[in-house]
Amino acid sequence: MAQWSVFYLSIILAVLFAVIGAFYLVPGWYHPFSTDTIGITHAHLKHAALFLALAIGAVVAGRFAR
Repeated sequence: MAQWSVFYLSIILAVLFAVIGAFYLVPGWYHPFSTDTIGITHAHLKHAALFLALAIGAVVAGRFAR
């Protein structure tokens, strides 16, 4: 039973990381954890790539937990 809870938790984390990664791709919004706080006119590709990689890692972890 604990394996299913880890599976569902990893899927929830994957969705959360994917949403945050997509958020960092949108230019013109304030992006926390970035150094560009004054001129927020561009997307933060490194942050987006990091969160999308975390989403993929969560999917892989969920696959192993299942």
